Formats: sequence, structure tokens, C-alpha cells
Amino acid sequence: MLLTKKPISITNDPWEAYEDVKAYGETKLSNIEFTTTTLCNMRCAHCAVGYTLQVKDPEVMDMNLILKRLDEVEHLKTLSITGGEPMFSKKSIKETVTPILEYAKSRGIYTQMNSNLTIDYNRYEPLIDLIDVMHISHNWGTIDEFAEVGFKVMEKQPPLKMRYKLYEQIIENSRKLSEAGMFVSAETMLNKSTIPYLEKIHNEIVHDMKCARHEVHPMYPSDFASDLNILSIEETKSTIRKLLTFRDEATWMLFGTLPILPCSMNPDDLAFLDEINQANNVTVRNDPDGRSRLNVNVFTGDVIVTDFGDETGSIENIHHTSLQDIYDKWKQSALYKTLNCHCPSVQCLGPNLLVKNMYYPDVDFKANEKRMHITQP
Repeated sequence: MLLTKKPISITNDPWEAYEDVKAYGETKLSNIEFTTTTLCNMRCAHCAVGYTLQVKDPEVMDMNLILKRLDEVEHLKTLSITGGEPMFSKKSIKETVTPILEYAKSRGIYTQMNSNLTIDYNRYEPLIDLIDVMHISHNWGTIDEFAEVGFKVMEKQPPLKMRYKLYEQIIENSRKLSEAGMFVSAETMLNKSTIPYLEKIHNEIVHDMKCARHEVHPMYPSDFASDLNILSIEETKSTIRKLLTFRDEATWMLFGTLPILPCSMNPDDLAFLDEINQANNVTVRNDPDGRSRLNVNVFTGDVIVTDFGDETGSIENIHHTSLQDIYDKWKQSALYKTLNCHCPSVQCLGPNLLVKNMYYPDVDFKANEKRMHITQP
């Protein structure tokens, strides 16, 4: 049990799966993510969970069982709340979100809320002391792009003036939450739509939204967003190299789900990773999905490895199985074993499913692991 929590910083990222390896010699189940709603006031073209969104939430399962399952996770360190838009329904906030966050606070567990920040500020304000990280995906090159792409697959879109107002509300809410002491982290997905606007997006995140961290992740096709224009590895490297030239070094920049790995045989890949590792105020996070994290659906009890439509499907259900047993079973699966590589010299836990399937479908990362152990001191 965590009695006190160190402030989140570049040297303390509780969502970094490698911290469990340092502490216990192996990955542990330390991170649970809850899908708490199927409702959302937007319908983004790039949404990873778009097919799961509904106009009415089902009944939530017994909260006592949910909390019991959390009690059974010995090494629990972080909890995340996602949706849909978790702040959209007052009923969900009162009956589901707040009890989970209060439970986390009672155990000294770090918490993250994934929100689009378009909801009225007074709905966020009562939760400020219960949320350690407010996470937002911010990919908008222009306000018109937000108005179009953010509601692209909505049958009946709000009036254009209202959509413009929601964009302004994102900026204002982020700034106000930051000024109130909340750690706000904005994520930008790298694809061919965001590349022309990265400098504008970064400056907005840092200077207008006052975010404590800018996360940058290459975008991968997943379920609803399966027709995206994905970057090649060379395009990804080029884009990030340019980003490093104009970013504000005073703000923490975190890269995640990178398709460039230390076991690459390409000299430029290794040079690229060296550039990132030497950059000031920059970190690269091992992907927690399937390593330290499982996602739980509060309506069905189904457990999956990620919060989007991943290829594993539901691997179990908490109605009849503990989260720890589900995790232990997952680690014995054939799919997990294809990804279960570890190179201590570079503190790398290998690619996640999306990265492997997109860029390395035929690569044996266990063989790469053996080679790295031979070649690295």
C-alpha cells in the first residue's frame, strides 16, 4: 500500500511499466484502467473506441465487486478512468467515477482521468483533489479542423458556433485546471494530418493550455480508426527530429509506443534513439498495456489488454475471476510470449501489439532479446 505519493515528474512516472521490473525483477499487475461510460459528446474521426459509443449507458455492475477485485491486486499503483467521455454523465460521475477515485485515494494510488475537457469547468472542479493526471488528446491544427473532425461521425452535429465554443473551452479548462494545481498532460498523435501543425499544437499545449507535459505518440490503426494515414518509420523519425528542434525544453515531453526499438540493426534508428535519450526533459515510456495494465469494463466486467479494440478481445471477466488470476493467465498465453522480451541494458520491454503487427509482423523479438544480451555489456 502506498502511504504517500511523490509528485509526478520526469523522474517519477508511475505509469512506466519498467518501474515494476526495477522493484520486483519482473512486470507486475500494477495498473488498472476502467471504461466507465459509453457516452461522449464528440465523435472524432480518429477515436480508438468509436464503435463502442452509445446514446445510453448500460447498468453498471456491482461496485462492491469492482472494489473487491481492486483489493485483491497487491501491487496496484495506478488507476485510470476512460470512456467515452467520463465527465459527460453526472450519474456516472457520482455512482462510478467518484467511488473509484475515492478508493484510489484511500490506498494512496495514483489516478488518471482521460477527458476531452469540453465539459463545463464546474464538473471537473470537485474532483481536482482526487485526480493526479488529467489526460487529454489534443491533435487540432485549426479550430475548423476540430469542428469538422471532432464531430465527423456524429449523425446530428451541434451548430458550428457551439463547436467553436467547445474548442475554446478545452483551452480554458486546461489552463484553469493547471493553475489550480492539477497535472494536465496533453497527448498528440503523429499522423499525416497533425504533422503540418505540430509547432502550433505544441505551443498551444505549452503556453495557452499550460500543460505540465506534452505526450507524443505515433498513431496506429485500431478498430474504429482503422483507415488512418499511418507514418512510416522514416517519416516518424524525421517528424520527431524536427519536433525536438522547436519544442519548449522547459516542458516535459514524453514519447510512447515508438516503433523504433534499441534492438534495431539500422544505424540511423540507433542514432535517433540516442538523440532522444540525450534531449533535455524528454522520456520514452514503455507501453503499459498487457505488461502492467489491464482494462476493465464496468458494465460487463470484461477484461481486455487495452482500452481500444485490440486483437486479443476480452480475455476474461471479473464476475468469476480475480484480476490477478486474469493477469497471470494472460502472461502464460502464446500471444503474450511473442511480446515478452526484455533488454535490461536499455530498460526496454519491447513493442506492443499494434507496433509489432504494423511494423514487425515477422520479427522474433525473443531472438532479438538474445542477441541484445550477447552484444550489450
